[in-house]
Amino acid sequence: MYKKEQFMQAAILLLALTFLSIFSASFPYICILTAGILLILFAVRSLSHQESKRLFICQTILSAAFSLLSGNTFSYLIFYELRLKKPIPVIMPTTMFFVSNIIIYPDALPSILCRSLFLLCISGLLYTGEHFIVRYLIIKSQMTYAIRITALRELYEKKLNQELTIKNYLAEKNARLEERENISRNIHNSVGHSITAAIVTLDAADLLFDTSPVQAREKIRLANERIRSGLQSIRHAVRVLDKENSFVCMEDLICELTTAAESFMVDTDTEVYILTPHINSKAQLPYKYMIFLTGAMQELFTNGLRHGNADSFTVYLTGDSRHIKMRVSDNGFSDFSITNQQDRIDKGFGLKKLISYAKHCGGFAAFKNENGFQAEITLPLFQAEREE
Repeated sequence: MYKKEQFMQAAILLLALTFLSIFSASFPYICILTAGILLILFAVRSLSHQESKRLFICQTILSAAFSLLSGNTFSYLIFYELRLKKPIPVIMPTTMFFVSNIIIYPDALPSILCRSLFLLCISGLLYTGEHFIVRYLIIKSQMTYAIRITALRELYEKKLNQELTIKNYLAEKNARLEERENISRNIHNSVGHSITAAIVTLDAADLLFDTSPVQAREKIRLANERIRSGLQSIRHAVRVLDKENSFVCMEDLICELTTAAESFMVDTDTEVYILTPHINSKAQLPYKYMIFLTGAMQELFTNGLRHGNADSFTVYLTGDSRHIKMRVSDNGFSDFSITNQQDRIDKGFGLKKLISYAKHCGGFAAFKNENGFQAEITLPLFQAEREE
């Protein structure tokens, strides 16, 4: 039984026995004083975390004194509150009554036996009532605990639902940002090349306009075609998003790179060499990889021509069952170096996009300047991704 409930029961029993003792005790004031000291001992016991032998001895002596001073049979019920191991509390009042009275009144054995049985019945009722009270408190405590657990679970589920809602919102937002990045990268890679080629062609036409109008007109026509091609590339870049989960052969990638390289050579009077040694032309790769690598090659061609005045480019394409690698090098004169590469990448747009996309796919992009600018892009080919 809980300490608080034990004290309440002991106090109520003591007050009831004290009230009865007023009418039967020869010295009621001394009996009331003894009851007050017992009540203090009950309070100390309820506040104590460990059982004290001294406290138990004092309580036993005062209980005996109270029972003898009260002068009635019921006062011996106070021995029930000694709180000994069960079932001793049930027989303790009867035992103390029988022993004390058989010593004082040895000739009144029948009366003592009857009153002893009466005390035993009352002690049994006290024990039964306490048992039901304890069961009630245990059930109440269990119900309270269950309610708290249920409330905590509901709170946790509510918090979990809120977190899931936030995660879904962030995932949707990231998907939109990724889609924007894909569109901007594809448009920059394809349209940027076309517009740059058109500008170079128009500059050449401007130089030839006075000396060779026919050639200047041809350059203007080519520039017009490149601008139209750039417009088609914008439309194509938007449509690419619907095909990102499809796959193409390595042969298609080679054809796409060759077509883009030929267009660049026609527009800029440069030389491009595409080398594909030991590559399986039937191997599969995501369609988005083909678009990215083609745009990356055009971006690197444009940068080499614009910033390094390069007139020769080499594209080296290799691949196996796990990776695909494209290395683009030129013969230009660039000041790109290890010390300034991070600053150049941060300030630029094209190279930063190449690094970002390659990293997003689980690959990487690296750049260096050795006998011309060199760029290497490696992308993984996951088996799980092919099966989707």
